[in-house]
Amino acid sequence: MTKRAFLFVLSLFLLTLPVLSDELPQVLQPNETAYSAFEVATLTQAIKTLETTLNNYKLGARRYFAPDQWDSRDFAAYTGGTLSEMGYETKLVSGVGWPEGTHTWVLAGIPLGARTAWVPVEASPVAGHSQQVLGYIPSTTDGAGRLWFEGSYLNFSDVIELPPNIPPVAKIRTPVSAVVAGESTQFLALTSVDPDGEIVLYRWDFGDGKTRTSTTWTVRHTFKEAGNYTPQLTVIDNRGKRTTTSITLRVVERDESESSSGSGCGCGG
Repeated sequence: MTKRAFLFVLSLFLLTLPVLSDELPQVLQPNETAYSAFEVATLTQAIKTLETTLNNYKLGARRYFAPDQWDSRDFAAYTGGTLSEMGYETKLVSGVGWPEGTHTWVLAGIPLGARTAWVPVEASPVAGHSQQVLGYIPSTTDGAGRLWFEGSYLNFSDVIELPPNIPPVAKIRTPVSAVVAGESTQFLALTSVDPDGEIVLYRWDFGDGKTRTSTTWTVRHTFKEAGNYTPQLTVIDNRGKRTTTSITLRVVERDESESSSGSGCGCGG
């Protein structure tokens, strides 16, 4: 090999070093074995905040960890994307030697000055169960009160890069021309779509103080009083990205609706 060729190969090698470092973040134990006392205090509080978010029952995808539904990569993509929407830096990583072979989980980044502390997040529920919350931090506390991440989440073989996520499209439709106070009204989100995946949650805010989250595109709601309302629909896709739309809706008393006939619709989005 000529000197020029050797220098060219060496330069390519050196250029790849930062990339490799970025692709393989290091997960350190969240205690004084890896961090200063000040960093541990900051990290401990950040982990508590993250745990509160992960334990929110409104955020779980409600999909089942089963061969005919989602696997660990699907859950990690959803949880990682949801956390990213909330401002967390996230990475999806995978390792071998798990019951299903290759297993995928999430690393959530906590900024600590000039460096980032990576916190493992298990997004998958127990096999055969549905994801009711975003996940949990696999950790334990010793007799001295120190927090330790489970060893199986410290090492991984791959960082998974996903393509950009296209936001879903949200649309609302009511199949009646007149919405009557005291009567159940059907709301439809049938024409809501996700161009590069699937919609997993439909979150409704009816504008009267009532909300509902559903895994299907139709719900029913009863307005107790006549008036003008602005129902909102937020659709969330399989990677945690969300889109919100709304319609303006006039709710009338029963006698006002008797002059209306036919089956119109109130549409929005």
